[in-house]
Formats: sequence, structure tokens, C-alpha cells
Amino acid sequence: MGPSTLLINTPNDYSVSRTDARRSHSLNGGKKMKKNLKKIAVLALALAMSVGMMSGCGSKSSSSSSSKSDTASKTSLVIAIDSDYNNLNPLTCSNTAESRTDDQIYDSLLRKDPNDTNKLLPRVAKSWDISKDGKCYTFHLRDDVTFQNGDKLTAKDVKWSFEQCAKSEYQGSTVDGFDHAEIVDDYTIKIYTSSVYAPFLSSLASLSLLDKAYYEKVGKDKFAQEPIGCGPYKWVSHDDGSKWVLEAYDKYYLGAPAIKKVTYKVIGDSSSMAVGLQTGEIDFADVSDASAYAQISKDKDVKVEKVNQTTFSFIAMNTQKKPYNNVKFRQAISYAVDRDAIVKSVAEGLGVANSNLLEKSRLGYSDSEKQYNYDPTKAKALLKEAGITGTYDLGTMYVAEKYKALAQVIQSELSDIGLTTKIEILEFNTYLSKLQKGDFGITCLQMDLNGDTQQVSLALTKQYIGMANNARWSDPKVEQWFKDAVQTIDESEREKIYEKIFSYVQEQAVYVSLYNPTLLYAHNANLTIPTIPNDGSYQIYDFAWK
Repeated sequence: MGPSTLLINTPNDYSVSRTDARRSHSLNGGKKMKKNLKKIAVLALALAMSVGMMSGCGSKSSSSSSSKSDTASKTSLVIAIDSDYNNLNPLTCSNTAESRTDDQIYDSLLRKDPNDTNKLLPRVAKSWDISKDGKCYTFHLRDDVTFQNGDKLTAKDVKWSFEQCAKSEYQGSTVDGFDHAEIVDDYTIKIYTSSVYAPFLSSLASLSLLDKAYYEKVGKDKFAQEPIGCGPYKWVSHDDGSKWVLEAYDKYYLGAPAIKKVTYKVIGDSSSMAVGLQTGEIDFADVSDASAYAQISKDKDVKVEKVNQTTFSFIAMNTQKKPYNNVKFRQAISYAVDRDAIVKSVAEGLGVANSNLLEKSRLGYSDSEKQYNYDPTKAKALLKEAGITGTYDLGTMYVAEKYKALAQVIQSELSDIGLTTKIEILEFNTYLSKLQKGDFGITCLQMDLNGDTQQVSLALTKQYIGMANNARWSDPKVEQWFKDAVQTIDESEREKIYEKIFSYVQEQAVYVSLYNPTLLYAHNANLTIPTIPNDGSYQIYDFAWK
């Protein structure tokens, strides 16, 4: 998935939080640390399961083929999604269906530019200022924003939204660093952080603004089923296990949406989803399955959008155990794998080979960092430097079912340099338990640490060992550099710190990064959609029929 690629999901489509900033977690720990531990553990260790697995077949009859003339006056949209939602309260959002729907119903102070996720765009906040000490953010709100029940949005709603989000077990990480809010007037609010926290502003792109009066009137349970937001679409109905409907909010402050009705259809069968795209019964869907892509990509009436994700597929080695505690050994593994071949065979071409932890669009990525190209001769030489000659048995490689094919390729490539291992497929929760306890030597999986580059600290710092830090590795220098980065407001200076961190981590071969999966969205060729950012989120407000 992407996002938030998308969100990190277990086989039950559980996710920790909503968009790229949803996985933020303060390095300072603080009062939210305990309540987020369980969620972070799932985040760190969960496998990045795809939302819309499809292997469908089918062809379009001539009578069902759509044309521009068929869609020119169309104002509705049908989206296929593979699971139902439980509730639409963004404070308790926990799966992809909820996240994608909440993105349409609610709005935020600012949004990330989908064409450049390092750039922030005004939304409910028309502008903002940051104090010289970096601990106070003053937001100047628009005065024409209303909730879908007609209530005016004011600073009191913003303050209340911050406070409720900070208490949320699911979304508290979105406002990490938040200390308190001060209302200046109806349309001006000051937000204070407990210390300088550089990712704070970008994380607010995920903060849904709530109607305080309505929420308190109906209570959280009714609100979760009959939500009210200030976004471009309002909730209309929900048929459990079948579908739900949104309608355009014509008084939306940026103007009424062009698409007036949106129907999400729950289609768990991948074949039916693929056929629906080809017959025109479905207008938009996630098609993150290579076999489906091969089929629909040849259909002139279906267009597929490719989204490069920051999710990374990787080999994790337990650096607290021999021989994985030897940097030469880890470097040997890094040279032993053919990333291009893995993308071709395991990802079926739907990915970008990458030996770095950071995807190229992320702050701190540098082409000057060490690259581990496929070089088995060099791998063998490094093994010799690590004191390993001849055949060496690594024991058991534990993996979850989803990564069986990846594990088999890695097993073969390690064998080519004299390292043997047997694969054992574990039930998902059993696998997670082994990772948490460090009861493994080598494994492979995917991880999604979307958003600000500071997110990747979860995979590289001591406090997250047994959670996102699957390598169980830490270094005092890196710990300090991450602390320096989070307290550096100037982005160019912050970037230099990240370049230093990831150049060092790459030299240490902490993880064997393999590739960044590609997220695919398919849609009717007559539907125009904007750039979808690498967290996989989308705004139907920006869709339009040709």
C-alpha cells in the first residue's frame, strides 16, 4: 500500500494512523509514549499489505465501452474498495477505508503539495507565522469555512481538535510536540510546542478539524456513524458490508465540487473488481496487483497511475547476534542481492530498486551515498574479511506468508556466496512476536515510515528496538544527530544532518534495502485525476470528468 504509500496494514487491514504524519512519534517520548507503544509496535513490525489485491480477468463488450460524450455531463463517481469501514471519527481512524473516506469529509489547517510533499499549501489556515524560538505557531484562519451542518468554523474548533487529537490513542502522534493552544480571536490561534520540533508543521496536514459543538452534542458514538466535517464531501448513508455514499457539500469554502455523488463499493473479490474497471461499472480503484495491471494496462478505456512509494522492502539482520553484528558481514549481504532481479521477479516489475533506506524524494537522500550494487565477488571478499570462509549455515529465516517469494529469492542469492538458510513461514502474530523479542537472525519484509524523514528514526534508534527498529541497532552518534535534526528549523541545515545520518547508516549496512514498491491506481480514461502523493492519499475534490 501506500500511503500514508499508504497505511501499514496487518492482514485484517489494521493501520496505526491516517496519512504521512500519522506515524510521527516524538523522540522525546513524553506523556504519549505509553499509550502509543502498542500502535508503534504494530507500525514497526506490520507487513505492508496491499489494499486492493486483484488478479481479475474479463473483457469489455462494445456496448459497455465509455466515451467522452458519455462522461462529459457525468457528476457521479464509483470507487471500488476491498473492505468496509467501522467508523468515520478521525480520532479513531484505524483502516484504509476509513482513512480514504475521512480525507474527503474533513479538512485541515494546511495540506502537502502532491507535486512536492516538502511544500505546504494553505487550507483552513490562510497563512501562519513561526516565532523566533520555534515554539509558537500562529495560524490565521479563513472566515468563510463552515461545517456541513452550517456551523461556522472558528479558533475554538481548532483548539478543541488539537486537544482531542493529543488524547487519541490512534492519532496522538499527529500532534507530537503539542503543548497548549491560545485563542487570540475567532480567526487567530496560537499553538505552542513544548520544545522545538521541526516536523510539527508538516504533520498538521493530517489533523482533521472537528465541529466541537456537534461532537459534544451527539457524542463520539453517533459522531462516528454520522460524521460532520468541513471538507468538500458530506456523509449520506452506509449499507454495512456493501457500500457507502458521500455527496458534495455545495457550501465548501473553496467552491462546490464538480463530482456531486461518490459511492464506495465494497468488492472483496479481485476478479470482480478488475471486471468492473473494464466494463465501466467502477470508475476508480487501487490495482496493486501485477496480474491485474498487465490486463487493464492494455485497455484503452482504463488508465493506470503509478505512484512511487517511500515504503521499502528490505532484509533485516539482528545486529545483536553473530555474525550480523559484523559490519563487513552486513555489507557482504548488501552486495549479494540482485535488486533489479528481485523487482522483476518478486514485484513483477512494480517497484524501483534502491539500496538506500530513503526513497529519492525524501529530505536527506543523496546520490553521493554509498550504493550497494549486485557484486557477488565483492560479497565473498567481504565475508572473508569478516572471518567466514567456505559454507556457513545461517539457520532459519523466519518470514510471514506474504514474503515467502522474496525470502526464496534471497535464500538462493545467499547460497551463491556460500551462506545457507532454511525458510520457515510463520502465522502473522507469531512472526511479529519473534521480531519483537529479537528471536531471529535474518528476515525480510516491508515497512512504511511515511512522512517527514524524522520518521525513519524509528528504525534506527535505541528506544524503538523491539518495535520499528528491526535491526536492533543503535549508535550514540546517530541518536544525537536525530535529536539535532528535530530541533533544526532551517530545512537546508536539517537536510545536511539527515545526509550525514543516512550516509553513515548506509556505510554501516544497518539494513539491506531492496526496493520501493510502486502503488497503482486505475481509473476510467475519461476521468482526470491530479498527482497522487507517495502516501497514496487522494482528494476527490480535484477529480473531474472530461
